[in-house]
Amino acid sequence: MLETIRNHWLFRVINGFLVLLLAVLSVVLGVVFMSPFIKEQISPSLVAGVTAYIFLFILYLVLNLWGVFHANHEFDKVKKIAYSDKMTNLGNRRAYEEYISMLNESFRNGTAEPGLFVLMIDANGLKKTNDIFGHVAGDELVIGVAECILKVFGEHGRFFRAGGDEFVVITAMSHNDYLSKKKEMEQALSDWKGEHIHGITVAMGKADRYEFPDATAEELVDIADRRMYEEKQRYYASQLVVYDDDNESEARKRARYADNFTLTKYTMPIIRQMAEVIPGGFFIYREDDNRELIYYNRQVLEIFGCETGTEFRTLTGGTFEGMVYKDDFKRIQDSIDDQINAEEGNGMDHVIYRIIRKDGSIRWIDDYGHFSHSEDFGDIYYVFINDITEVYESRMKNKN
Repeated sequence: MLETIRNHWLFRVINGFLVLLLAVLSVVLGVVFMSPFIKEQISPSLVAGVTAYIFLFILYLVLNLWGVFHANHEFDKVKKIAYSDKMTNLGNRRAYEEYISMLNESFRNGTAEPGLFVLMIDANGLKKTNDIFGHVAGDELVIGVAECILKVFGEHGRFFRAGGDEFVVITAMSHNDYLSKKKEMEQALSDWKGEHIHGITVAMGKADRYEFPDATAEELVDIADRRMYEEKQRYYASQLVVYDDDNESEARKRARYADNFTLTKYTMPIIRQMAEVIPGGFFIYREDDNRELIYYNRQVLEIFGCETGTEFRTLTGGTFEGMVYKDDFKRIQDSIDDQINAEEGNGMDHVIYRIIRKDGSIRWIDDYGHFSHSEDFGDIYYVFINDITEVYESRMKNKN
């Protein structure tokens, strides 16, 4: 925009005319005021000429100062575009690399802030999110991480999107501040909700000048990056499941898969995302006197003929007991307890029972449950269900 204004023919003509006019007036006024005869004959027209000269000179200065101001303004805008990540408004790769170079210089001359921390942050599951929910959801995941970084660390430090799902936070703080910020970050990510994404997990690695006082900026980045990838490997390793029984039913395999999760307020978002794409119904409930439902996926609503969670909670009272046909509950609860408490038990159970849908129809449900314990939620059951009404009734008919 600046170059367009400065190169516009009218701007250049006016500027050139003013320069020429000022030059001519300067010569004329110089001759006038250097001549003793003319000095004695100063007339109103001469005063007007001097006034015009002063006015033109001020106008010339204003125009050029205006050009300088806009030049600086346009330069700042271009610089911001050149050094900002368009999606997140964090610093981009170029800004990150130049800042690291500047930090190295400050380390060499001893002007770096004490207690400098480098945090490398990598969002978990971006590829899977893109594959399952599309790139709009993947972009939302990236934006969510950036918003949480800004929310937790505020204006203290510098923040960059180094590329893809990788982020860098560089800030000065104490070790206790770091521990506090790490918890705040985990909570902010867990609570973050968008149109497609509900809760985020990341791998985070850190390196600081307290632990490595002689390290360069690049060395701190390398250490933090290595620690981040070690944490990411541990995260993905915890998701792996090996099945050793080819004949095991799909519902039972999914129940065994649940054993690889420790349900916490931080892992709940992962379970929610996965539960919405697995086949069949999935829910979690507390193993206590109330048997309160903690979570249920969309397929559970469909099995019960409900459109919304509110309808489902009204129908069932928001409890596992409320889901089961009243006459069946004691029988299946006794069976669950016997299977879980058996010496050869592996924390898994299998029961079949009836339910009453919203429309009043009765359906038969195949239920595989897995008992577990969570520090955040206490004793819980992961449960996978399928509607087997047609198959079950056919089997009972043939048996009779």
